[in-house]
Amino acid sequence: YTPTILFCGGSDMPEEYYGNYSWPFYNTWTYPTSPDCQRITPEPQDGSSPQYEQDDDMLEGRTMGQFITLPDGTLLVINGGSNGTAGFANQTMYTLSLDQMPFFQSLASGPIGTPAIYNPNAPSGSRWSNAGLSSSNIARLYHSTAMLLPDASVLIAGSNPNLDVELNVPYPTTYTAEIFYPPYFTSSVRPQVSGVPQTLSYGGTYFDITVSSTSYTGMSGNQAAANTTVVLSRGGFTTHAMNMGQRHLQLNNTYTVNDDGSYVLHVAQVPPNPNILTPGPALVFVVVNGIPSNGTMAIIGSGQVGTQPTSAASALPAIVTSTNTTGSASPSPSSSGSGVSNFKTGVVAGAIMGAAAVIGILGAFISYSCVWLGDNVAAAVVDAQQECWLSITVGAGTVAKTSLRTAD
Repeated sequence: YTPTILFCGGSDMPEEYYGNYSWPFYNTWTYPTSPDCQRITPEPQDGSSPQYEQDDDMLEGRTMGQFITLPDGTLLVINGGSNGTAGFANQTMYTLSLDQMPFFQSLASGPIGTPAIYNPNAPSGSRWSNAGLSSSNIARLYHSTAMLLPDASVLIAGSNPNLDVELNVPYPTTYTAEIFYPPYFTSSVRPQVSGVPQTLSYGGTYFDITVSSTSYTGMSGNQAAANTTVVLSRGGFTTHAMNMGQRHLQLNNTYTVNDDGSYVLHVAQVPPNPNILTPGPALVFVVVNGIPSNGTMAIIGSGQVGTQPTSAASALPAIVTSTNTTGSASPSPSSSGSGVSNFKTGVVAGAIMGAAAVIGILGAFISYSCVWLGDNVAAAVVDAQQECWLSITVGAGTVAKTSLRTAD
């Protein structure tokens, strides 16, 4: 494993513009953010000195954006603004009172509602794309968060570029959460797997995961198995547009393809170096041709801070293919994961942009059927989209509402 670090966005605003600890010496919300991206490999394997490498610019300048590593190995960047910087103040050197501040206390402006996806394995010049990605109209500036969920969607929440709770300002304290569904959610099938262990060790005997023949379509079992990866994902701790401790690790594997179209993945344990992935929880995703399964939570190592037992990595069985396999799922033109990607919004009570990151169209609402699940809990199924909106009501107000797919 050779780490490469990607730096994107932020601002090239001159140092003196940041002012003192009371306020900036510039109207920061007018200063455009940077689209620049740079790569660096801190430990080159050839022994040379580390050098920055110019990477593809982002599609637009962005500050306070957040990198989320998706199970398919791409990087989602979401949230942030097109002008200014993080933080808040009651004035600047040129705007001398709070009542003159155009965005109240916010030092940023121009919320960016459309995410983008970076593919580190794409050729230079084509690594960024927002094709098919829908937009949100909710400002996600200072104090915004994002986190990968077990179903491989992304929870978006927060934003408060103010000193305290402010509800009647241009960029208010935000209590609205959204779920972003990346492009692979347009697939007609998701991998169905069994045998995922609840604990993983540092080195040691490999384990087997069985992938059903309904997990893919439009290809043979041999092709599906050859395009399957097993990854560990840890979302880390998210705050201030940053996921501290975020990790994404692909495990080595071979496979045996059965004549019925199912196949067995022979998967290596975590590499026998706890520094690569520290002990604790992680989600195990099986990704077939770019489409992830639901994640299964597993504990890495002892799950506790401290010295970890390690073993030598075991040899994996040779690859065995079949002469007669096809997937049994119904074909779909969207099975490759291309198509429109969408936000779903709810209300809840109560890689790092500008820094670094380590590397189907919706139908109309037709009808609703509501089922009371208990006191103050109701579910409404939207027949056209096969989704469920779950609302939890306490007293006179709805304090929790989220969109759940019926498949979940």
